[in-house]
Amino acid sequence: MQCRIRKVSQKDLSEALYIYNYYIEHSFSNFEEHKITLQKFKSEYKKIISKKLPYLVAEINNRVVGLAYLNNYRFKSGYKYTFENSIYIHPNFINKGIGSKLIKKLISLSKKNKNINNIVAVIGDSRNKISIKIHKKIGFKKIGILKRIGFKKNKWIDSVYMQLQI
Repeated sequence: MQCRIRKVSQKDLSEALYIYNYYIEHSFSNFEEHKITLQKFKSEYKKIISKKLPYLVAEINNRVVGLAYLNNYRFKSGYKYTFENSIYIHPNFINKGIGSKLIKKLISLSKKNKNINNIVAVIGDSRNKISIKIHKKIGFKKIGILKRIGFKKNKWIDSVYMQLQI
């Protein structure tokens, strides 16, 4: 099973959205509470691409099985060199090394962009051991935990903050 990491294209967005919405519905890793539309997903994609930030997909047998991208960490000017990464893997392809490959490529592309100095991982749910482990393995340092910061599905959720300086 050959996994190819490449830049996202507009034709990938429907499959990528399926994965993204899966995590909205079935996990605490994404703090959205309701699935988003393809129109909104395309709009966010266009914003990210227009900023020349990396946006990648993992592909196996011409099927999108994962996505990763950077976006603004916050929208205040003082954060202009800091970005937040997002990564989502199709539920049938978890624990196959795809997440690590996506993050490594995301970091490699980030190092070529002089405007990217810091990458912050805001990991939903402090019990999300897989995401924490992958980020740590790649070199992210755990900065802290915001306790009970999110509320979803009638449950309070922590956020784990990890950081990588490029």
